[in-house]
Amino acid sequence: MKVEVSRDVILDLWSLVRAGEASEDSRALVDAVLREDPALASGFPAGTGSPQVIPAVQLSPDAERRLLDAARGRARTKLLLIGGAIALAGFVAILALGGLIFLLMTRSL
Repeated sequence: MKVEVSRDVILDLWSLVRAGEASEDSRALVDAVLREDPALASGFPAGTGSPQVIPAVQLSPDAERRLLDAARGRARTKLLLIGGAIALAGFVAILALGGLIFLLMTRSL
């Protein structure tokens, strides 16, 4: 009994196969369908048979701490910049509103 697998199913499974998260059966199914359908296979990068997995990187605790501190510093800087931009926008809005009120008051006198 042959089961028909739609193109959408293969496209869904493709990301799992590339990430190395798919089961052996799913990987075999994707490989078989891509071998049978050259038009579909041409839309995928080369090396469909072996998924590219990002290698694990081992860092020393000191290196991890430095990376974490650097990330926290960047996050703090972004937060300060965003807060400063919001404060500046509020200050400009208050000045504009004050100027508008001043103009309306001087015209009515």
